[in-house]
Amino acid sequence: MADIYATTDRAAQPDNPDRAFIEQVLTVGLRDVPLEMNPALRWLGATLLGGANGALSIGFAAPRESLQGNGVVSGGALSSMLDLAMALTLLSRLPHGRTCATISLTVNMLEPAHAGAFTVEARVKRLGGRIAFLEAELYDGAGARCVASATASFAVFDVRN
Repeated sequence: MADIYATTDRAAQPDNPDRAFIEQVLTVGLRDVPLEMNPALRWLGATLLGGANGALSIGFAAPRESLQGNGVVSGGALSSMLDLAMALTLLSRLPHGRTCATISLTVNMLEPAHAGAFTVEARVKRLGGRIAFLEAELYDGAGARCVASATASFAVFDVRN
């Protein structure tokens, strides 16, 4: 039998710390905020450039270790940039106590990507109770050339202790 006196206080419910951080940054209206919440974001030099709930612009820097023998950034590094940006964008739309995980990711490499700065523009296309759909484009440092695009579906679920 459920405890009818159980608290529904937000502070008592566990939360995804990344979701809480993104919410706080967007609420205050900060821009150019380093995203150092996990090793993958740090490795890719991720920075929240700006945006709003459900639509973020995130900067990345391809590290030297991401280059293939032919001097272009590996598809895996580009895919990680797109996936991370879409996950953070989805977290920006989720309420306290909810989180997400990638179910499927489709990436189209459009042009060779060279070492340097990149920007991902990511958007939530549809947010359901258990599944969300997102899309994103990855641009070169100048923002003039789209080098890759992606769509993804994410599972949405409660944070567990």
